[in-house]
Amino acid sequence: MTQSDKRITWKSRFEAWKASGLSAAAWCREQDVKVHQMYYWIQKFEDDGEAFEEEATGTKWLPIQVDYPSATNEGEAPVFIHFGSLSVEVRPGANMSVLSDVVDLLRKPC
Repeated sequence: MTQSDKRITWKSRFEAWKASGLSAAAWCREQDVKVHQMYYWIQKFEDDGEAFEEEATGTKWLPIQVDYPSATNEGEAPVFIHFGSLSVEVRPGANMSVLSDVVDLLRKPC
């Protein structure tokens, strides 16, 4: 078996293990695979993946969480509050405490 063949075989095993949701040790027991070999290939594929992503983009991305506002009832439209040349859009479900602070700031003379 060539090195390329081994890599293809182990990549297939790696992907099957990831999809299984099992620990590597449990998956290896079920598949009759030597766990120390599996850990070697897991490390190899994870290291290769990071190197590939960095080479391809040159950028490291950080995960973020985006909290979407809850769905509003049909027909609810935002309200616009005008202060001279400034306008504040208030959408349904807005934080009234923050809105109160914004209005207080806009009322104060500069």
